[in-house]
Amino acid sequence: MIDFFQFHSPTRIVAGEPGLLGQLAPELAPFEGLRAGIVTDRVLGAMAYFHALETSLAAAGIEVAAVYRDVPQDSDVDVVHAVRDLFAANHCGMIIAVGGGSVIDTAKAANIVMTHGGELRDYQGAHILTETLLPLVAVPTTVGTGSEVTMAAVIADPQDKRKLTLLDHRLSPALAVLDPQVTFSLPPQLTAATAMDALTHAFEAFVDLEHSPFSDMWAVAAADMIRANLVGALQPEGFAAARTRLQWASTMAGVAFNHSMVGIVHAMAHALGGVAKVPHGVANSLMLTQGLRFNLEEVPDRIADIGVRAGFVQATPDTKATAVATIEAVAALRATACRMTGMAETLIQAGVRREQLPFLVERACEDGSLLYNPRQAMEEDILQMFEGVMD
Repeated sequence: MIDFFQFHSPTRIVAGEPGLLGQLAPELAPFEGLRAGIVTDRVLGAMAYFHALETSLAAAGIEVAAVYRDVPQDSDVDVVHAVRDLFAANHCGMIIAVGGGSVIDTAKAANIVMTHGGELRDYQGAHILTETLLPLVAVPTTVGTGSEVTMAAVIADPQDKRKLTLLDHRLSPALAVLDPQVTFSLPPQLTAATAMDALTHAFEAFVDLEHSPFSDMWAVAAADMIRANLVGALQPEGFAAARTRLQWASTMAGVAFNHSMVGIVHAMAHALGGVAKVPHGVANSLMLTQGLRFNLEEVPDRIADIGVRAGFVQATPDTKATAVATIEAVAALRATACRMTGMAETLIQAGVRREQLPFLVERACEDGSLLYNPRQAMEEDILQMFEGVMD
């Protein structure tokens, strides 16, 4: 008997050759006549492709009414409220996010407080929104967020040293634009970190409690594509095809975890971001194999299955041995990425202090991602996983 599941992906995805952003007017036609607020950061806002997007918006009859260029790497509640104030003052009727996960999540969160009022902390939780949101167009510029196709946003709350998780179908962008050119200027370390973020999305989507045949399909395709292209994407030249595929894989993994959710790896990564300011992709990279080893006792068949189907290992008669080999292959891929880019290999290298461990455990134990993990975790389990990559 097959358990009940459902699948819905409301975001329209368009992808094309490098330079797509300059030819986007036909895809933007449904938003003709609206005043747009753009969310980005200072670096991206100066890129040639940003100006190409502005040209497409003008050709589509969309006025750029305001641009917020100050989104940090780890956006917080105050930034969200600043975006709201700017866009509300300029009567924006749609939002465009150009950036990585921090930028896109900022745009989603600002959309909530623009349309629903109040403060962002009022909307922590799942499926509590009551009003229609403004149309949102997402242009992901990294190869890891997946936020361009998900109903989730995660925003730091410095006051409480935690990450606020906002979950609602209304948060899904109306349009996601995949222009591979935006990934070509990514530094290798950021490419590696965001790709490991996407790989974490794929693996957790596959092993989590809410997985289905539909989410499995997207997760396997994403993991396979990341495995095959990560090293090529980190080369100093000739990386265009590999980065294009990583961008696709990131979106595929986003579709997967939008339906099956994430688990213990993300619970620990959210804690690392909220308490120690570890970038999300780096945090997931650090904790992925720890989480897989923890789940090995509960779902060796699932770990083995994605390992084989995504090309990490060959099938063997011993399911647990195949699962162990899968985890080792993931660890080897991560080690290669670290060696090629200097990405942090330990929590110490990522700036975490040992005295922060108790607070990290506390915050991880509070994270809603644990609800979807296939194995229940105790405080001592999470502490052991943190200690496993401390130094």
